[in-house]
Amino acid sequence: MNQVKDYYKILGLPSTASLQEIKRSFRRLAQQYHPDKHGGSHMAAAQFREIQEAYKTLSDPKKREAYHYQRWYVRSTGNSFASAPLTPARILQECRLLQQYVASMNIFHLRYDAVSLHIRDLLTDNAIGILHEQHNTTINREIIQSVLTAALPLPKKFFMPIAERLLRLAGDDATALSSIQQAMANKKQRHVWDKYKWVLVLVITALIMWLMYRYGL
Repeated sequence: MNQVKDYYKILGLPSTASLQEIKRSFRRLAQQYHPDKHGGSHMAAAQFREIQEAYKTLSDPKKREAYHYQRWYVRSTGNSFASAPLTPARILQECRLLQQYVASMNIFHLRYDAVSLHIRDLLTDNAIGILHEQHNTTINREIIQSVLTAALPLPKKFFMPIAERLLRLAGDDATALSSIQQAMANKKQRHVWDKYKWVLVLVITALIMWLMYRYGL
């Protein structure tokens, strides 16, 4: 229930709004944010989906009644409504929260697959599209750095799908691309080391044993 959205705020209405007021507000906002009027804008599409979701709930008496209970519960427990829609600042905030979570975990208890999936869920096609549209280089770089830090413990196979999305986000930003490519090179080196380190240990052990036998040590 702590993920309840404030549908009245999305439609710009008080909670006492009539059905006619809800319909009027929906029509006005739907025309304003319709993707066809914004050249396929990811930000407008996200806003349009939020408006549709709010209208679908508030225009149905039964759904609206159930929603009022959920809304009351969130407010009475002191929780906040879920943020909507996606913005660059919100994406950055979610990336930082994940970074903090990974930093607080014992690396031996960390589920690599879960962390990788969570990062990819944050960097969806829609999220990357919004970040490109807003073209805030500072925020995009901070997101990339936050994700790279969170992904430090991940082995190569869990990191590479993330790297592909980061490269798309970086676009032609040479500074961001350099950071991502360095992280990819480090993962490849670590992968080779993890793959062959036991062979090296066996060779060194065999050499020591041979030297001990050869010289009677």
